[in-house]
Amino acid sequence: MKKLFLLAALFIAAAFPSCSKHDGVETPDLPDPQPLAIVFAEGNSLQFDVDETKTVHYTITGGSANNVVKVEMQNPDDAYTVETTPISATEGTITITAKKPSNENRIIVTVSDGSQTVTAEIAVSAKPIPEELVITFAEGNSLEFNVGETKTVHYTITGGSDKTVVKAEMQNPDNDNAYEFYITQTSATEGTIKITVKIPSTDNRVIITVSNGSQTIMAAIDVTIKLKASFDGKTVEVKTAGTLSKLLADYDKTTITDLTVIGNLNDKDIATLEKLPNLAVLDMEHVNLKAFPVLFYEKTSLISIKLPLTLKTIRNSSFRGCSNLTSITIPDSVTSIENYAFIDCNSLTGVYITDIAKWCAIEFYRGSSNPLVYAQNLYLNGELITDELVIPDSVTSIGSYAFSNYSRLTSVTIPDSVTSIGFGAFSNCSSLTSVTIPDSVTSIGMSAFFNCSSLTSVTIPDGVTTIGSWAFQYCSSLTSITIPNSVTTIGERAFEDCRGLTSVTIGNGVTSIGSYAFYNCRGLASIYCKAQTPPTIGFAAFNGVPRPTIPLYVPIGSADAYRAADGWESFSNTNEMEFE
Repeated sequence: MKKLFLLAALFIAAAFPSCSKHDGVETPDLPDPQPLAIVFAEGNSLQFDVDETKTVHYTITGGSANNVVKVEMQNPDDAYTVETTPISATEGTITITAKKPSNENRIIVTVSDGSQTVTAEIAVSAKPIPEELVITFAEGNSLEFNVGETKTVHYTITGGSDKTVVKAEMQNPDNDNAYEFYITQTSATEGTIKITVKIPSTDNRVIITVSNGSQTIMAAIDVTIKLKASFDGKTVEVKTAGTLSKLLADYDKTTITDLTVIGNLNDKDIATLEKLPNLAVLDMEHVNLKAFPVLFYEKTSLISIKLPLTLKTIRNSSFRGCSNLTSITIPDSVTSIENYAFIDCNSLTGVYITDIAKWCAIEFYRGSSNPLVYAQNLYLNGELITDELVIPDSVTSIGSYAFSNYSRLTSVTIPDSVTSIGFGAFSNCSSLTSVTIPDSVTSIGMSAFFNCSSLTSVTIPDGVTTIGSWAFQYCSSLTSITIPNSVTTIGERAFEDCRGLTSVTIGNGVTSIGSYAFYNCRGLASIYCKAQTPPTIGFAAFNGVPRPTIPLYVPIGSADAYRAADGWESFSNTNEMEFE
């Protein structure tokens, strides 16, 4: 029995933790508390700009509900302010503002829970001052140019970063684009600036801006033009507009046949050129002139001319009657050519351009405004455009009379970017046999393909809503035409005298057909009109068409309406059919 008692006592002692006696009461022994610690999410070292504020998030472990956090500067001064905001017993923030962070310092953070106390530090200092940003130019800050000259400036940047960006602009922007410049950054610290002087202009500056995100600096390159007020028998440089006559005063005017003019000209100077009796070849590319005046009227000595690169407008009758003019160079800057500008230039055989898109955008006031009426040869960058013309993707509209009378064309490809074809754009292109009109086109202007007598087929896309008057008049080789469901109006005389036309399909969206629209289309053998309601018909729209005999096909259930409608009642062979 004594053995059993001892075993039971041992079992009870093993089953319960050891106890200690306090004031006569036995209590169990407790584990040692977890060590108190604080950590900062943003780290223990911060750098500041002046007046910058940063927030540090802290987390406490090993404490209790009685945790208290205090902060103070190791070296008290007015450079920093510090504020703590507890969120709970274990979390909070410390807000630090650097008013004038000049010296390094430390924030001492003390945490206490009543039984334990720990300290931690956050080192604070001013951000290092970056190296000053500087740009230098190997060729210097002042350049002198001849007109048409290009120079390359090499630059080097110090104190920047891999985010350095270089930009340039003219100090005094001009509308003539007298100066052109291109920046090529080969790295964050090096690159080139290519500067070209296209035409005479006043002295100017190229302003260079360099930025790396934290610093921005500016530098300048002075640009000046070298022009001498003189005449060497071949080239005359005019510094001041209106002084050309004075520069040529002591020279035998009858001997001047081939002349290059550089400088600033006005109407008075153009009049001086017009009076040179034997002037045959004139290069004015580097003349500063926006509008060409009407002063070369009937100047029969003129054979070739290059117009100024700044030119915007060729005025009414500018070259009228220049009967020996054979070639003209028209710059990309030209936006309009007025009435009769080249009328009676019967010897003109070459027009020279550098950009088809710019040519398509010129406003030709009349067909006779376009020198192609006589020249019949359009040169793009020196290459003659023959047979196929491909309009570039950048073109959105083909302007009025753009290619009028250009008989060399046999086919034209129009890109999806084009939405409209202008008045007379391809009129009298007598060799044109095919044209591709994209779905993007919504309107075909009046006389757009007037008298394109070789045009055998054309597909009008679904996007077209208007076919202008005379659009395909006298296209005698057309055999069939389909007008899509989106065309609501067919202009007057749109297909007049298209004698080769044998079949016409008119879409269901057409509501009106203009006067003489199909006048004298004698070859028509069938007409398909998908409109449920008969479109209105203008005067003599189908006169000359064998209406008593050819079949007219209309939608099911609409034959009676057509037989009763004005203009349609003259068709004796009206039939109903189901259209797709």
